[in-house]
Formats: sequence, structure tokens, C-alpha cells
Amino acid sequence: MSPTTTTLPTGAPTSPLFEIRETPHSGRAVFATKDIPNDTLLWRSTDLTLDVLLREYRREVCGECFAYDHGRDLPIRDQSLGFAFCTPSCLETWKSRNGPLGIQAWTAVEKLVKKRSKEDSEMVSPDLPRPSTKRIAEAWDTTTTAASLIRVARAADRDSPANQAGVAVPVDHDGGGVKCTKQHRKAVQKALLQPLNPDIISFVLSGILHTYHNPSAWPCILALASDDTPYSSADDLAAYTRTYLHLLAVLPLPLLPHVTAESIRLLGSRDSHNSFGIRSLEDEGAEFFGYGCWPSASYFNHSCAPSVAKRRDGRVWEFRSARDVKEGEELCITYLSGEERRLSRGKRVGILKRNWGFDCACDRCEGV
Repeated sequence: MSPTTTTLPTGAPTSPLFEIRETPHSGRAVFATKDIPNDTLLWRSTDLTLDVLLREYRREVCGECFAYDHGRDLPIRDQSLGFAFCTPSCLETWKSRNGPLGIQAWTAVEKLVKKRSKEDSEMVSPDLPRPSTKRIAEAWDTTTTAASLIRVARAADRDSPANQAGVAVPVDHDGGGVKCTKQHRKAVQKALLQPLNPDIISFVLSGILHTYHNPSAWPCILALASDDTPYSSADDLAAYTRTYLHLLAVLPLPLLPHVTAESIRLLGSRDSHNSFGIRSLEDEGAEFFGYGCWPSASYFNHSCAPSVAKRRDGRVWEFRSARDVKEGEELCITYLSGEERRLSRGKRVGILKRNWGFDCACDRCEGV
């Protein structure tokens, strides 16, 4: 069964050098439409939609361009935002991209995290069972009542960050509408006392802010391959459901319509199989700083003998042919880090299965 041209998904890369086709074995894939010489620029992916810099690297990696100076603390650090920057220009670009509402949101999250920084989640063993779709649905259903109570409390809070920013907040003076009671206030306090995961909170917030500022990005996320069981463990699932309530409790009111169980579940389900690691540009990417989702870059499938080389340039991924490519050949990148590429077939297959959920059958693994 040969690949067939597919209807172009929203946000898919387009070029006279390649096209997106359906395959019988690995979904959508990228195929050369002509002979391509070695080292030809194929695509530049500028559409970073979700990302997180792991908290342990926040002092060393620029929050805007991801520059890294061999573990040294960067010269510009904004304590209220929780990010460091390599230049004043990067700081100003970050602020411009996030806007006043984004700055307010990151400040609120950083204030929350600083109070609870010693409660960061520990790494969970990858050998623990992944929650089933039924368990995932049940876990999110349990947030419904608490989320409703928190929304009422936030809407009635005259001292909320949104009200301080000049946003009109409905307050019940006369008993009309939904009256905020002690039960609603307790729901907020209970949510804020729950354990938190700073990296998951940052990841979700980045997606909420990006889609708030760029509504056209949402269909691009929807078009990505979905993972029905994206959580690595029950603890990971719980961290996401708690993040939902944490964000409802602290974010500015204009963002709350975008903070829903459905939107956060969708962000997690699309990120699972579509993320790229944010690594150092030296030492074959030995230092792993975080990860992000560039939707247009996600159409390149994996091969342990890739025909496409990828390289990050700040917030942009650049893809070039790694050798001469024939017309009709699939254009593949590798999902493995530099060191992982040199491992035995069995170890490579194990890593790909654990991290990406598929059994590699590329030419190198099959001995073709």
C-alpha cells in the first residue's frame, strides 16, 4: 500500500520541496517532491506554541532565546517573573510577546511557586503503569465541583489581580446572581494548598497565553496527532488536574475562560507525541533544559538513519537535508539525542517505545 496525498492539515508545513501524505504505517509524513541535494534548507519552524524551561535551569537558560552559557547564571534576572535573560533585548522581546496580561499571569504563578518551591514533584519511575482513558476521565471529572466554586469566588473577588489591573469584576452587593459564600472561598484556599509541579504549571500557562494572543494557533494544535493516555503515571495525571485548579485560583480573570479542563487535557494530549527537546547546542545536546511543541515541525517522522538534520536557532527549528534525497523519499528526522543515536538497536527501540509510544521499524533497525 503506497502513501497517498492527504488534505493539508491546519498549520502543516508547505514547500515546493515536499508534501504531506498519509502512510499505511505511521500516519502523516513528509515526502520529497523532487531530488534534493545535501544540506538544502527544507523548513524553518517558527511556531513555538507550548514550552517549558525546567525550573532547575531557569537561572542559566534565557527565557526568550534559550541561550546557555555553560552553566553560568545569566546577567539579567527578573525575580518577579522567574526567568533570566541573556540580553536586555531578550527581556523586552519576552515582555512584548507575553503582553501586560501575560506578565501579570507569570508574576502570579511565580508568587505561588515561590511559596511552595520545596514541594516540587519528584521524578516518577517510567516503569509505573500509565493511567487508562477511564481513569483519566474520572480524575478530570473530580475537578468539576471545585472548579465551579473557584470561578465564583474569583469573579466576586474585588482584590483579584484582574481587578487591580482595571478589569471589571462582577461583585454581588445585592444578592443577585451567584453569591460568593465561605464554601467558595474555601475551595480557593484548598486548591492553593495542594502540592504543585512548577514545570507543568509553566507548560500549561505557556499554551494558554499563546492561544489567547494567537487564536489561530488553536486549530494547529487540534490538527496534531493525539495521545489518549499522555500521563506517565497517576502522579503525573494528578499534577495536571491540580494545575487546572491552581491556575483558576491565581490567573487574571480575562484568562479564566481559556482555563478549562478540556483545553488543558487537549494541550497534554497533543504535546505527548509532538514535543522537541530544548537542549544545549554544544555537546550534542547533552544538557536537557526543557521541551516545546512547534506544530509545523511535528510532521517529520522518525528514523534512526535520518535523511533530515534538525538544528535549533533560538526559538526556531531549522531542517536541512542530511544527504542527497531522491524524489518520493520520506524526509525523516531522528527523535534520539546525540548519545542515544549510537546505542544498540535494542536500546534505541526501547527508548523510542518508552518516550514516543511506537516500535521503530526504520531501515537501520530492520537492517535494510
